[in-house]
Amino acid sequence: MLRPALIGLAALPGFVAGGCSGTSPPSLPSLPQLTGTVTEAPIVGSPTEVYERVARGAMTCWFGAGGPLKAGYVYHAEAEPPGKGGKAEIVIHERDRLSDNPKGIKAYRIAITPESEKTTLLFENLKLPDTMAKSMEADARRWGAGAFGCSDTEAGGWSENVPATAEPAAAGTKKRPPKKD
Repeated sequence: MLRPALIGLAALPGFVAGGCSGTSPPSLPSLPQLTGTVTEAPIVGSPTEVYERVARGAMTCWFGAGGPLKAGYVYHAEAEPPGKGGKAEIVIHERDRLSDNPKGIKAYRIAITPESEKTTLLFENLKLPDTMAKSMEADARRWGAGAFGCSDTEAGGWSENVPATAEPAAAGTKKRPPKKD
């Protein structure tokens, strides 16, 4: 049983010495070119952990101060306890301002489900603009993979730290001077 290991160790000095000599290094076989793109990171954690990260991100980035969904949409979620599998669903509803219940028509849905040993995220865009839905899916996949924080605003996303815009003073009005003691 030690024979293959000894043969490998016996070849090692020759390989190392060959690397120090003036000869060219041994060539490696060429590998096939990879095609396509990797668009999503693997989902990390139990369904409950993934739900917690996605929900936190949605409430901070999408529905937080200055979030793009805060004014016109309502967040609603249901989650099973971990002992029952941890399956969860996040639904974004259009805001219904004419009803006592602000939850209007469903606009976007994220299902978080356990499958074998993995957690799966499923997305359904029902009424949102495609660009917004794609940004939201990218955010939720990032959060599902373990990342935190809002997407980069320079890349067309949004930020939880939206700078407050200063409103211009009305025409013809002056600011009061500071009070003197």
